Amino acid sequence: MQYPVLLFDLDQTLLDTDRNAQEALRQLDLPFDFAFDHDQLAYWHRLNWEMWGQLEQKQLTQTELVNTRFSRYFDHFGIAVDGVACEQQFQGLFFAEHHLIAGAREILAALHPHHQLVVISNGSRAKQHQQLAAAHIEHYFDRLFLAEELGYSKPDPHFFKTVEATLAPATPSDMLVIGDSLSADIAGAHQADLASVWFNPAHQDLPATSQPTYQIHQLTDLLPLLAAQD
Repeated sequence: MQYPVLLFDLDQTLLDTDRNAQEALRQLDLPFDFAFDHDQLAYWHRLNWEMWGQLEQKQLTQTELVNTRFSRYFDHFGIAVDGVACEQQFQGLFFAEHHLIAGAREILAALHPHHQLVVISNGSRAKQHQQLAAAHIEHYFDRLFLAEELGYSKPDPHFFKTVEATLAPATPSDMLVIGDSLSADIAGAHQADLASVWFNPAHQDLPATSQPTYQIHQLTDLLPLLAAQD
């Protein structure tokens, strides 16, 4: 078996984070009317994508990200809010949502008997543990490597080197990173000399600067891909 150790990102790879966030946002108890319509949700996702990118580049800490994103978000619409209070309410709702990407549970069940499955995530410890447990997929994973606990975020090479050292005697050539983020998962894997699978359900064009080893458009594509490597 070429890749006995599979390193899975969680958000937008296994967890349907966009859907979970949207459902949580629409449950917020706000002192003003706000519909979270299509355009408003699109801006939420765009802002979060930008801020998580700043985290990856060490321009923001995770605490700064979560404590300022609501004030930044509503400021875009000319509304002043207590960003920390909004975040606290949102987290209670968001962490309780646990929708999965199509095929996630089935693919984990199929892979678990034959591979060591590992989580690699920049998401918070509280969120990831609660959502994994609520989705009933936590038991598939032997280890969880979370940026909050390691002190490094993907794509920092220290993150991946810590993972590699902890999983020894497995070697880097035994490991395969699976994730949706070119900047965090794929770039981090490339810098650490790990093979990678870019999960690309939207069929986005691959930038010339990105170098995933493989690409899939749905999670079920992972099974034939791995079988072809054996």
